[in-house]
Amino acid sequence: MIKLIDKQRIIIMHTNEGKSQRQISRELGIDRKTIRRYLREYDKKKNELLNSKTKENVVLASDICNKPKYNSSLRKKLKLTDEIISKIKFYLDENNKKRATGRSKQQKAKIDIWQALIDDSYDIGYTTICNAIRDIEREEKEAYIRA
Repeated sequence: MIKLIDKQRIIIMHTNEGKSQRQISRELGIDRKTIRRYLREYDKKKNELLNSKTKENVVLASDICNKPKYNSSLRKKLKLTDEIISKIKFYLDENNKKRATGRSKQQKAKIDIWQALIDDSYDIGYTTICNAIRDIEREEKEAYIRA
């Protein structure tokens, strides 16, 4: 995780010491694309400040001092695809049928579902499967309100 100090260090190393993005990347162990993004944000704010009639250094300084912001809400799921979710639902339906016919000991546990997906050559983690099953079961539950 990138800390606030790293963001400031990146900007100082690039502007004052004249180091390239690749050098900074090697020294700090931070991805070059992240360094490029920080430097572009800094240059954009600096140009806005220089082009504006009122020169407020506070805006630029506060932007450098702020923690980096990440928008993870728009990220797509990499491994948990619709195909995997449909297979999980199939196994859960199979469990419900076994439970209804009195074969509850033959149900697949979460680890068995995960192992079945691994055997079908899906690359997915056990925790991801557990979270998906929890979400599916939460969707299927009905709430009853007393009248």
